[in-house]
Amino acid sequence: MLTLSPSTVKIILAAIAVAASAIVSHAQGTNVYNTYELVQDGVNNSYAPPVPKGPTSIPQTMTFFYNKNGSADEGIYFQKLPSDLSVTFSFDDQSYINVPQHVTGMTFGAASGASSTQVKAASVVNTNYYYADTARTIFTAHPTGPAGRGINLFMNAGLQIFVSAKPLLAANAARTDTSRYYYGKLRVQFSRPVNDPVLSFIGLGATTNFGNKRLGFATELELQTPSLKLTKLSGSEEMQIDMAQTKILHSKTPISGNCDSGAACGSVLIKGSKITTLVFGIYLRPDGGPGLWGTEKVSNSGDMWHITVSLPEQ
Repeated sequence: MLTLSPSTVKIILAAIAVAASAIVSHAQGTNVYNTYELVQDGVNNSYAPPVPKGPTSIPQTMTFFYNKNGSADEGIYFQKLPSDLSVTFSFDDQSYINVPQHVTGMTFGAASGASSTQVKAASVVNTNYYYADTARTIFTAHPTGPAGRGINLFMNAGLQIFVSAKPLLAANAARTDTSRYYYGKLRVQFSRPVNDPVLSFIGLGATTNFGNKRLGFATELELQTPSLKLTKLSGSEEMQIDMAQTKILHSKTPISGNCDSGAACGSVLIKGSKITTLVFGIYLRPDGGPGLWGTEKVSNSGDMWHITVSLPEQ
């Protein structure tokens, strides 16, 4: 039988502990990847200050920053990319172009609530999501995960989009849950070809409440870029991808604007290489509730939501 001295045993145990630590670190490291992200933290700004307020339908451009270990938020190390990479968001083919007070049906930098008839002006790019993903389950930065990690809502800037219900109020449009109204196209244009972009959506859904009668409605998107498909990486139960993998749908009734209780929120991957343009058809769908789009005196309702984009290092 081999007999070891106490000092030798301590040395062996220390060596085992170091080896185990190295194995764990390696295992953790296999799921940590660098990302390109949209940021607005006062030092690194994807949108050069000062950020204007809407409502506006003018195209908006944001620049990506490099984030070391960005897939898991293990430290925030934002740096400029050696070669600039930006993304431009624009609206095409708008169905409603004479909306009182805010001109078009889809705008950047707006929300309900400034007055009974006018929308509230907001920064076109901001981190005011009215939501904190405290459970870390909703948003994912990298195509291979980890799921629910990598998007920091205090740092990652989102473009604020408003889809107005005022045109539907003016038209006395049906409010059944099978009704669906086309508003136009959202174009996402990269300044150079990219691989596997991840789009995160915050707050697809809204509610009106008149006389204790509620009506929910939500923005739904359809990817129109040929040969590309959507894959849900993470998100609320309300966010669903259809069987054809081209539509981002709201799955539940009633609809509300909170990611924890009725809004569609989450991250989707567009798998592909050398992608320069993504085009989404934009629709507004009510949930069939007993409420109204608005009233003659209160006509500023709509669905306000955010979109941010992340990329794997490339």
